[in-house]
Amino acid sequence: MLLGSCEKPSNYRFLGVNEDELSDTTTTINDSISLAKYPTDGSLAFHENFQGWKRDGYINEVKQDCETDLMITTVIMYQPNKPVTKTYNNKFPVTYSLQDFAVNPTCGNKAGTSTDTSEVSLGYVALQSEIYYECGGHNSDAQLNLSLLPSVSKIKFSVSYGGDVEYVGGLSLWVKAEGESSYTRIDDYSPANPTEGQSFTVNLNKKNVYLRFVPAISDKGIGVNDGIHSNRNVRIHDLWVWSIKE
Repeated sequence: MLLGSCEKPSNYRFLGVNEDELSDTTTTINDSISLAKYPTDGSLAFHENFQGWKRDGYINEVKQDCETDLMITTVIMYQPNKPVTKTYNNKFPVTYSLQDFAVNPTCGNKAGTSTDTSEVSLGYVALQSEIYYECGGHNSDAQLNLSLLPSVSKIKFSVSYGGDVEYVGGLSLWVKAEGESSYTRIDDYSPANPTEGQSFTVNLNKKNVYLRFVPAISDKGIGVNDGIHSNRNVRIHDLWVWSIKE
Protein backbone atom coordinates (compact mmCIF):
# COMPACT_ATOMS: atom_id res chain seq x y z
CA MET A 1 0.00 0.00 0.00
CA LEU A 2 1.31 3.43 -0.97
CA LEU A 3 1.57 5.75 2.01
CA GLY A 4 1.05 9.47 1.58
CA SER A 5 4.38 10.37 3.08
CA CYS A 6 7.83 10.58 1.48
CA GLU A 7 9.34 9.56 4.83
CA LYS A 8 7.91 6.07 5.10
CA PRO A 9 10.37 3.62 6.78
CA SER A 10 11.00 1.64 3.59
CA ASN A 11 12.22 4.77 1.79
CA TYR A 12 15.63 4.00 0.33
CA ARG A 13 17.07 7.10 2.03
CA PHE A 14 16.88 5.12 5.26
CA LEU A 15 18.52 1.94 4.02
CA GLY A 16 22.09 3.19 4.39
CA VAL A 17 22.81 2.62 0.70
CA ASN A 18 26.01 4.29 -0.38
CA GLU A 19 25.69 6.21 -3.65
CA ASP A 20 28.77 4.50 -5.09
CA GLU A 21 27.26 1.13 -4.27
CA LEU A 22 24.12 2.13 -6.13
CA SER A 23 25.86 3.31 -9.28
CA ASP A 24 29.02 1.19 -9.44
CA THR A 25 27.16 -2.09 -9.53
CA THR A 26 29.44 -4.89 -8.38
CA THR A 27 30.00 -7.70 -10.85
CA THR A 28 30.13 -11.34 -9.79
CA ILE A 29 32.69 -13.85 -11.08
CA ASN A 30 30.15 -15.21 -13.55
CA ASP A 31 29.35 -11.69 -14.75
CA SER A 32 33.07 -11.01 -15.21
CA ILE A 33 33.36 -14.09 -17.37
CA SER A 34 30.37 -12.93 -19.40
CA LEU A 35 31.85 -9.45 -19.77
CA ALA A 36 34.83 -11.08 -21.48
CA LYS A 37 32.39 -11.68 -24.34
CA TYR A 38 31.81 -7.94 -24.76
CA PRO A 39 32.75 -6.96 -28.35
CA THR A 40 36.23 -5.57 -29.04
CA ASP A 41 35.80 -4.76 -32.74
CA GLY A 42 34.16 -1.34 -32.46
CA SER A 43 30.72 -2.77 -33.22
CA LEU A 44 27.39 -1.97 -31.57
CA ALA A 45 27.57 -3.70 -28.19
CA PHE A 46 23.86 -3.37 -27.43
CA HIS A 47 20.66 -1.42 -28.03
CA GLU A 48 18.11 -1.13 -25.22
CA ASN A 49 14.63 0.23 -26.02
CA PHE A 50 12.94 -0.73 -22.70
CA GLN A 51 10.02 -2.36 -24.57
CA GLY A 52 10.76 -5.70 -22.93
CA TRP A 53 10.80 -4.28 -19.39
CA LYS A 54 8.03 -4.61 -16.83
CA ARG A 55 5.87 -1.54 -16.21
CA ASP A 56 6.99 -0.09 -12.88
CA GLY A 57 6.99 3.05 -10.77
CA TYR A 58 3.38 4.18 -11.18
CA ILE A 59 0.78 4.74 -8.47
CA ASN A 60 -1.80 2.72 -10.42
CA GLU A 61 -0.59 -0.79 -11.21
CA VAL A 62 -2.50 -1.04 -14.49
CA LYS A 63 -1.97 1.53 -17.24
CA GLN A 64 -4.87 3.98 -17.47
CA ASP A 65 -3.65 6.91 -19.56
CA CYS A 66 -0.15 7.47 -20.90
CA GLU A 67 0.04 11.16 -20.04
CA THR A 68 -1.89 11.35 -16.79
CA ASP A 69 -0.72 8.22 -14.95
CA LEU A 70 1.13 9.49 -11.88
CA MET A 71 4.60 8.26 -11.01
CA ILE A 72 5.10 7.03 -7.46
CA THR A 73 7.73 9.74 -7.05
CA THR A 74 5.06 12.45 -7.28
CA VAL A 75 4.25 11.31 -3.73
CA ILE A 76 7.29 9.52 -2.28
CA MET A 77 10.83 8.62 -3.31
CA TYR A 78 11.02 5.25 -5.06
CA GLN A 79 13.62 2.59 -5.69
CA PRO A 80 12.98 -1.04 -6.72
CA ASN A 81 13.94 -3.96 -4.49
CA LYS A 82 16.74 -4.95 -6.84
CA PRO A 83 18.41 -3.64 -10.02
CA VAL A 84 17.36 -4.84 -13.47
CA THR A 85 19.84 -7.03 -15.35
CA LYS A 86 19.60 -7.61 -19.09
CA THR A 87 21.76 -9.98 -21.13
CA TYR A 88 22.59 -8.88 -24.67
CA ASN A 89 23.31 -11.15 -27.63
CA ASN A 90 23.11 -14.08 -25.18
CA LYS A 91 26.63 -13.13 -24.14
CA PHE A 92 27.10 -10.36 -21.58
CA PRO A 93 24.97 -8.73 -18.85
CA VAL A 94 24.31 -5.08 -18.12
CA THR A 95 22.75 -4.13 -14.78
CA TYR A 96 20.60 -1.02 -14.48
CA SER A 97 20.09 0.57 -11.07
CA LEU A 98 17.29 3.12 -10.89
CA GLN A 99 15.65 5.45 -8.43
CA ASP A 100 12.86 8.05 -8.57
CA PHE A 101 11.71 6.68 -11.91
CA ALA A 102 9.01 4.84 -13.82
CA VAL A 103 9.25 2.31 -16.65
CA ASN A 104 6.70 2.30 -19.44
CA PRO A 105 7.21 -0.28 -22.22
CA THR A 106 4.36 0.81 -24.50
CA CYS A 107 3.38 4.50 -24.32
CA GLY A 108 6.00 6.25 -26.47
CA ASN A 109 6.43 10.00 -26.75
CA LYS A 110 3.84 12.58 -25.76
CA ALA A 111 3.32 13.62 -29.41
CA GLY A 112 2.12 10.10 -30.23
CA THR A 113 4.56 9.59 -33.10
CA SER A 114 6.60 6.76 -31.53
CA THR A 115 6.63 3.32 -33.11
CA ASP A 116 8.31 0.14 -31.91
CA THR A 117 11.22 0.72 -34.32
CA SER A 118 11.56 4.53 -34.37
CA GLU A 119 14.55 6.23 -32.76
CA VAL A 120 12.21 7.67 -30.13
CA SER A 121 10.45 4.37 -29.65
CA LEU A 122 7.55 3.13 -27.54
CA GLY A 123 9.39 2.07 -24.38
CA TYR A 124 11.10 4.40 -21.96
CA VAL A 125 12.48 5.00 -18.49
CA ALA A 126 11.01 8.20 -17.07
CA LEU A 127 13.19 10.02 -14.54
CA GLN A 128 11.39 12.33 -12.13
CA SER A 129 12.47 15.92 -12.70
CA GLU A 130 13.79 17.23 -9.41
CA ILE A 131 11.07 18.09 -6.91
CA TYR A 132 11.09 19.02 -3.23
CA TYR A 133 9.34 16.72 -0.73
CA GLU A 134 7.85 19.10 1.81
CA CYS A 135 7.12 16.38 4.34
CA GLY A 136 10.75 15.31 4.56
CA GLY A 137 12.61 18.47 3.64
CA HIS A 138 14.65 16.88 0.85
CA ASN A 139 14.71 16.66 -2.94
CA SER A 140 14.12 13.77 -5.29
CA ASP A 141 17.25 12.14 -6.71
CA ALA A 142 16.35 10.40 -9.98
CA GLN A 143 19.07 8.32 -11.62
CA LEU A 144 19.61 5.64 -14.23
CA ASN A 145 22.99 3.94 -13.74
CA LEU A 146 24.62 1.24 -15.84
CA SER A 147 27.06 -1.33 -14.51
CA LEU A 148 30.65 -1.55 -15.72
CA LEU A 149 31.11 -1.52 -19.51
CA PRO A 150 34.57 -2.71 -20.68
CA SER A 151 34.79 -0.05 -23.38
CA VAL A 152 32.64 2.64 -24.98
CA SER A 153 33.57 4.43 -28.20
CA LYS A 154 30.28 6.28 -28.45
CA ILE A 155 26.71 6.18 -27.22
CA LYS A 156 23.43 7.30 -28.71
CA PHE A 157 20.25 7.90 -26.76
CA SER A 158 16.81 9.36 -27.48
CA VAL A 159 15.07 11.75 -25.13
CA SER A 160 11.58 13.24 -24.75
CA TYR A 161 9.61 14.93 -21.96
CA GLY A 162 6.45 13.80 -20.21
CA GLY A 163 3.89 15.27 -17.85
CA ASP A 164 4.16 19.02 -17.27
CA VAL A 165 6.93 19.47 -19.87
CA GLU A 166 7.64 23.17 -19.19
CA TYR A 167 9.06 22.10 -15.83
CA VAL A 168 11.48 19.58 -17.39
CA GLY A 169 15.08 20.63 -18.02
CA GLY A 170 16.54 17.87 -20.17
CA LEU A 171 18.86 14.95 -19.47
CA SER A 172 22.38 15.10 -18.02
CA LEU A 173 24.99 12.48 -18.87
CA TRP A 174 27.68 11.72 -16.30
CA VAL A 175 30.60 9.32 -16.90
CA LYS A 176 33.29 7.66 -14.80
CA ALA A 177 35.98 5.68 -16.60
CA GLU A 178 39.33 3.96 -16.11
CA GLY A 179 41.71 6.08 -14.04
CA GLU A 180 38.97 8.44 -12.87
CA SER A 181 37.94 8.65 -9.21
CA SER A 182 34.62 10.41 -9.69
CA TYR A 183 31.90 11.09 -12.21
CA THR A 184 32.28 13.90 -14.75
CA ARG A 185 29.30 15.66 -16.26
CA ILE A 186 29.54 15.48 -20.05
CA ASP A 187 26.60 17.74 -20.98
CA ASP A 188 22.85 18.36 -20.77
CA TYR A 189 20.65 17.23 -23.65
CA SER A 190 17.33 18.85 -24.52
CA PRO A 191 15.27 17.88 -27.58
CA ALA A 192 14.25 20.70 -29.94
CA ASN A 193 10.67 19.43 -29.71
CA PRO A 194 10.28 17.93 -26.22
CA THR A 195 7.00 16.12 -26.93
CA GLU A 196 8.39 14.42 -30.07
CA GLY A 197 11.87 13.80 -28.69
CA GLN A 198 15.27 13.63 -30.30
CA SER A 199 18.32 11.37 -30.41
CA PHE A 200 21.82 12.47 -29.41
CA THR A 201 25.21 10.90 -30.17
CA VAL A 202 28.15 11.37 -27.78
CA ASN A 203 31.71 10.23 -28.48
CA LEU A 204 33.50 8.93 -25.39
CA ASN A 205 36.36 6.57 -26.37
CA LYS A 206 36.89 5.37 -22.82
CA LYS A 207 37.54 2.00 -21.16
CA ASN A 208 35.98 0.52 -18.02
CA VAL A 209 33.07 2.92 -18.15
CA TYR A 210 30.14 3.66 -15.85
CA LEU A 211 27.26 5.68 -17.35
CA ARG A 212 24.82 7.73 -15.29
CA PHE A 213 21.76 9.64 -16.53
CA VAL A 214 20.03 12.21 -14.33
CA PRO A 215 17.45 14.96 -14.99
CA ALA A 216 18.80 18.43 -15.69
CA ILE A 217 17.30 21.31 -13.72
CA SER A 218 14.54 23.23 -15.49
CA ASP A 219 14.60 27.00 -15.98
CA LYS A 220 11.48 26.94 -13.82
CA GLY A 221 13.55 25.63 -10.93
CA ILE A 222 12.62 22.89 -8.48
CA GLY A 223 8.93 22.30 -7.75
CA VAL A 224 7.23 20.60 -4.82
CA ASN A 225 5.26 17.36 -4.67
CA ASP A 226 1.95 19.19 -4.76
CA GLY A 227 0.20 16.86 -7.23
CA ILE A 228 0.10 19.62 -9.84
CA HIS A 229 3.64 20.36 -10.98
CA SER A 230 5.10 17.10 -9.65
CA ASN A 231 4.07 14.99 -12.67
CA ARG A 232 7.01 15.92 -14.88
CA ASN A 233 9.74 13.71 -16.22
CA VAL A 234 12.48 13.29 -18.78
CA ARG A 235 12.24 10.04 -20.75
CA ILE A 236 15.03 7.89 -22.13
CA HIS A 237 13.50 5.87 -24.97
CA ASP A 238 16.49 4.16 -26.54
CA LEU A 239 20.13 3.61 -25.69
CA TRP A 240 22.81 2.39 -28.09
CA VAL A 241 26.38 1.64 -26.94
CA TRP A 242 29.32 0.92 -29.24
CA SER A 243 32.57 -0.77 -28.16
CA ILE A 244 36.13 0.39 -28.85
CA LYS A 245 38.07 -1.42 -31.60
CA GLU A 246 41.08 -3.04 -29.95
